[in-house]
Amino acid sequence: MPSVEIPEHLTIELTQVARYRAFEETARGFTLPDSQSTDRHFFFSLPGAVALPAMIYYRTRRFGKPAFSVRVNDFTVTQYTFVDGDEAERTWHEIIPANTNGEPTLRPDNNELVFFARDGSVVFGDVVIVYTSNQTTIPVITAQP
Repeated sequence: MPSVEIPEHLTIELTQVARYRAFEETARGFTLPDSQSTDRHFFFSLPGAVALPAMIYYRTRRFGKPAFSVRVNDFTVTQYTFVDGDEAERTWHEIIPANTNGEPTLRPDNNELVFFARDGSVVFGDVVIVYTSNQTTIPVITAQP
């Protein structure tokens, strides 16, 4: 009987790729508070999102000394009150932790992003989230002719 060699270590490879979600609806910016509300909600999916730290990027332009916050699901990524000396326009990048309250902060579906401002106004824009996905491709549904 021939001998069979058993490897010392078994290796399993998992797919992990960096993906980003650009919020097209923020490309021209939006101002808060507006005539209807102090906050704006975005509901979105992140195909294949896995529980690893992620990043959110966005820009602001302030008028006055407003306070604002940005929340992703149950995690507040930014909470800030502008003061004298702060630049009127600024870009922000914040880490979104892998987990919040024992659950993944970002999920493949049913995510909510909330911007809030008061005591002045803030123009938010160019919002992008960079995250880790376990999918190398994302299906695209197209209309049939």
